[in-house]
Amino acid sequence: MDIAAVRRQIPALARTLYFNTGWSGPSPTPVLEAIKAQLDYENNYGPTARPVLDARRQLTERTRQAVAGLIGATPQEITLTQNTTEGLNLVLGGLTWRPGDEVVTTNLEHSSGIVPLYYLRRRKRVRVRIADLRGAETPAAVLERLEAALTPRTRLLCLSHVMYTTGLLLPAREIQELARSRGVPVLWDAAQSVGHLPVNMKELGCDYYALPGHKWLLGPDGTGALFVRRDLIPQLQPPKVGGRAAAAYDFLGHMTPNTQEITKFELTTTSGPLWAGMVAAIEFLQNLGTENTWKRVRALSELAVAKLAEAPGVSIVSPRHPKLATGLVTFALEGAGPQPRKPGVSPWEQPHPLVSHLWERGQIVARWVGETPGVRLSVEFFNTEAELDRVVECVMSFPR
Repeated sequence: MDIAAVRRQIPALARTLYFNTGWSGPSPTPVLEAIKAQLDYENNYGPTARPVLDARRQLTERTRQAVAGLIGATPQEITLTQNTTEGLNLVLGGLTWRPGDEVVTTNLEHSSGIVPLYYLRRRKRVRVRIADLRGAETPAAVLERLEAALTPRTRLLCLSHVMYTTGLLLPAREIQELARSRGVPVLWDAAQSVGHLPVNMKELGCDYYALPGHKWLLGPDGTGALFVRRDLIPQLQPPKVGGRAAAAYDFLGHMTPNTQEITKFELTTTSGPLWAGMVAAIEFLQNLGTENTWKRVRALSELAVAKLAEAPGVSIVSPRHPKLATGLVTFALEGAGPQPRKPGVSPWEQPHPLVSHLWERGQIVARWVGETPGVRLSVEFFNTEAELDRVVECVMSFPR
């Protein structure tokens, strides 16, 4: 892989040391060009001109096919969404719940996973069981703790494939096998996995898998998808409905629900330019090869851990086991704890002092993870060893 050539295609890298792909990735030029080209085309003809309408329908299907090809699924198992959170809510809101049913999750989840579960608890009187994965240092330990949380009342596991807090990579295939032996489906939050590492729905045996287009895929914000295994589609009811949720209807009071097709989850108007950008992002990544990018991410993240671990006062929060580690590297610096939250000020408006220091000192884009707590680096394939050295240098220059 010619990293210099790849980096020249990502404009943000000329101005910043970008280590926050786990929040939102910097898009390559082909993605931007695809968005602009589609936008120009629609504007030049008008959004409902027949050629534009036909092109949009084709583009929607191309996006569905691109996602399916990337994750080892069929297009008939992919519904397009705005983000991971929407996909998670489609499943949680589409299952049939009874009071006393249980969902198992973990204490390392993103708010987009745990908060919908808490609302499910309020609305449907479902119990939320939280497995403690802190300090789980082997795949066997992860499996043991999740298995201990399962009961005869468990109806669903809701888990991140890669934990946004520490980068912990869950053994997805083994978890799916465990859950299936208990007759329990698994809803995967794939916000930090797709584009980050190779995934294949059939090899992993996944049931539900919600993913974004804007993180490790380097696509535009406002794009995403949900995989639902083909045989599970009829069991999942659309929590929000539009015309596609009906197989047929009239104005005499008759309606036949669309139960079989995954398009029942899709509402009305979406953005053609954004879908064009998502397709271009997937093609960009596939041209590089997901195995190639993952291999480079792992090598760079191991180097990042080694360099940071040698720095005085730094402790590594992310897992060190090779089967659990990813490109998300979270670390803590002694004397650089979080500041008290100012009343009425959101975390977005009050960045962590060390994160601010990294930006001001080195134009380094990173983020603070309060639940861990620590600074999280999203080490991507486009990063370099020289950038890692600069990160360590700036961390060590933080006034304590």
